Amino acid sequence: MNTTMAELFAAPIKPFNSWPDKKLAAESKQVALSMTGNAAFPNPEPSMPIFSAGVDAFIDQLGKAGSRDATAIAAKNTKRFELVQLCNSLVNSVASTANGNREMLVSTGLPLRKLPQPVVLRNPENFTVTNGINPGDLKLKIKANKAKSNIFEYTEDPPTETSVWTRFTCTSSSYTVSGLQPGKRYWFRVASVGGRNQLAWGETILSPYVQ
Repeated sequence: MNTTMAELFAAPIKPFNSWPDKKLAAESKQVALSMTGNAAFPNPEPSMPIFSAGVDAFIDQLGKAGSRDATAIAAKNTKRFELVQLCNSLVNSVASTANGNREMLVSTGLPLRKLPQPVVLRNPENFTVTNGINPGDLKLKIKANKAKSNIFEYTEDPPTETSVWTRFTCTSSSYTVSGLQPGKRYWFRVASVGGRNQLAWGETILSPYVQ
């Protein structure tokens, strides 16, 4: 599979303030280890000695805050605020240097924006056709999917090479066809439409006699 420009381009994010203390301590320590001596970022801001000192100060104070002493907790919160500021500054510096290069950014240990995952277009499943509530109605239904839309088509039974298929498009997984002739049967087929308008066809099935 060829790598697209969107897949190559990456960006670090700043979730640090929302992280619990233990996660902030562990993740920032990993960043310090990953960035120290990292040839791709020879002059980060803040420098690694300053950043590492901030990480260690927070971890040290976090341990002391375990005593539940109010003064120790206040000191921990101060060190946490300072570390979050250091992390945010480092993200700005790294982002400027890497300019979207994913390989460089991965090497920092910083959290990155997640790439959007492509939706895999699957063939429609569990296609059913049943009589509806009103005379002349048939209810069509498939298993819910992630398609952009679904196409339902029908033609009278028996189908021939010259049969005309009537088409309906909807964004839901069910559709009710009205105005059909009671006592007749119809052939139905279904297709799911992907984000790039590709089609994935499902079954072609014969309806029950219309009531």
